[in-house]
Amino acid sequence: MWHTSRGDRTLQGDEATLVREAIDTMVDVLSLHIDDDPAGGVICESGIAVFDQLTPSQRIALLHDAATHLLTDVGAAPTLSAPLEATVAAIFKDIRDHVAIEVGFPQSTEHARWVERPGWRHLVASAFHSVTISEGDFESLEELPLEASSDLQQWERLIDYLADAILWDRDFEFIGNFLDMDPEILRERRKILGIEDDYFTQIAPDPRPTELAELVSATRKIVRQKPR
Repeated sequence: MWHTSRGDRTLQGDEATLVREAIDTMVDVLSLHIDDDPAGGVICESGIAVFDQLTPSQRIALLHDAATHLLTDVGAAPTLSAPLEATVAAIFKDIRDHVAIEVGFPQSTEHARWVERPGWRHLVASAFHSVTISEGDFESLEELPLEASSDLQQWERLIDYLADAILWDRDFEFIGNFLDMDPEILRERRKILGIEDDYFTQIAPDPRPTELAELVSATRKIVRQKPR
């Protein structure tokens, strides 16, 4: 369960399927770079600074937390923090990148059909349809493009809509500015914006090397099971 902008909920159906596929691919890629030297530059960059600055091991741990709380009913919704919300944003940036590849390289869609996997535009369209219908947002539903559409901006609007169905806002983007503020000013700004005291200071999990294989396996078990 996750404390989303639409209330405390666990993702279901096509919305869950889209997020499962994205987390699965991200964990696969990150697991190949666990031993890479972080000093060599950003590894597997998503464009979400708070997420990208972490080691592959930390990002895998956060993806496991996101999968657990977004896709299962285990425990209560977690306290939202900059690392956790940045992880959700990174998931949807990954989805956007996959759609961009499909648009730019149509052969990737044909390959997906060949291996009997739905294309990313199909996954996004199905999730968008599911969320808008569940919310009775029939006006937004009119924006749903044909799955063969190569209008990337249109697909980006759909992906942003799906991200906004989970994220309240993008407070994590202000982490650099907030941490440099005078404590009294920072306290007042947080109060005005409704940000919890430890939102920016919450430390991302940092699993030991011996824990990673089990963490990857546990995440795959969550994302590869059939959604309800």
